[in-house]
Amino acid sequence: MVETYPAHGDEAAIRAIHSAWLDAVRNKTVGTLLEHYDPDVVVFDVMPPTEHRGTAAYRRLLEGWFGHTVGPIHFEVTQWHLVHAGDLAFSHSVNVVRNTGPDGQTHGATVRATVGYRKSQGRWRVVHEHASVPMTFAP
Repeated sequence: MVETYPAHGDEAAIRAIHSAWLDAVRNKTVGTLLEHYDPDVVVFDVMPPTEHRGTAAYRRLLEGWFGHTVGPIHFEVTQWHLVHAGDLAFSHSVNVVRNTGPDGQTHGATVRATVGYRKSQGRWRVVHEHASVPMTFAP
């Protein structure tokens, strides 16, 4: 039997950020999502343009995505793993994303994500986020 223990301190704070982020994506609430991001965050995303520097650029990406979906977004996180030491932490996961477009079509993907966090002035913030889609190459 594997024992699990409740998160405390820094780990609990980072898990709370992840949980708030997940709820904000599912419900398409950009403001709530960005509350936990450093103003100078760098985001590499699967949707073009693939590089976003700063929360204003990330906001534009999210508003574009959320504006082209109908209803909530299905976002399932699997294999979420967190490591932290001192004032830095990283998490990685595999995510299944599905949403309905204005045309009624369902779109989806499996996306890998790595998120970097930094603690500054007693508060954890996301400073880097990288999403990628697995590729297969023809032999």
